[in-house]
Amino acid sequence: MSIRKTPKRSYGIAVTLCAVLGLGAGASMAAASGGTASSNLSSQTKPAPEYSRNANGNTYGFVKDSLSPETEPDLIAALTTDGKRGYVSKAELDVANGTTASRGFKSPEDAVKWMETEGRADRSIPVYESDGKTVIGELTVVGSDTQKANQAQVESR
Repeated sequence: MSIRKTPKRSYGIAVTLCAVLGLGAGASMAAASGGTASSNLSSQTKPAPEYSRNANGNTYGFVKDSLSPETEPDLIAALTTDGKRGYVSKAELDVANGTTASRGFKSPEDAVKWMETEGRADRSIPVYESDGKTVIGELTVVGSDTQKANQAQVESR
């Protein structure tokens, strides 16, 4: 059995809508980056990741090493807003970026409603040491309002 490597996880709200619409990972990444989806993400196979474990039994590492969201570590490598290296909880990240909410969507309208309400705001989540307990800073998951403002700045240049 071979497993194809999926692209890195994107934290844009566009991913949520693409998931609800059933457009797949390629479309999600394209939507988040403003590009075009590719039907063949990678022709290389990759073994299941083996992450380090902390004293609490949580796995920690880089999301780029995962094969899919299901194989991501419990604690995902991230930078704080002031540049410190640490880890965010996958569960907290999934809530902040809408992944958890998207599991309850029953229609594309549900996704749009979430994006127009909950998805607009920036959300901050704690960044931890690899122990998953010691908070060293925070990471901001940008909402659609900030994404639109950033895009407008880029386009005005």
